[in-house]
Amino acid sequence: MTITDLQQWVAHDWRQRSKHQPTVELQLLYIMEELGEVAEAIRKQDGKKDRKQLEVDLGSEMADLVISIMTLANHFEVNLEQEVQKFQERITKRHNDGY
Repeated sequence: MTITDLQQWVAHDWRQRSKHQPTVELQLLYIMEELGEVAEAIRKQDGKKDRKQLEVDLGSEMADLVISIMTLANHFEVNLEQEVQKFQERITKRHNDGY
């Protein structure tokens, strides 16, 4: 699956399964919440949590974060695949220029 495929699936899923798309503010809160869950999963996985270890699924938490980011990108009609390609080109140029 490409980034574009996933972004289109997210948009389709929202259209088909949700009566109301969250506001931009709520989307940002979801992203922060999901990022916090990724951080918590990493902390648990690394054993830096004193409480009883719970089952950790870091991959699932990261997927939730990606989907939340895609939802926000769709709201602003940002083509993430194109943006990632442009980012790769900038980084490659920096490396080639000795930075």
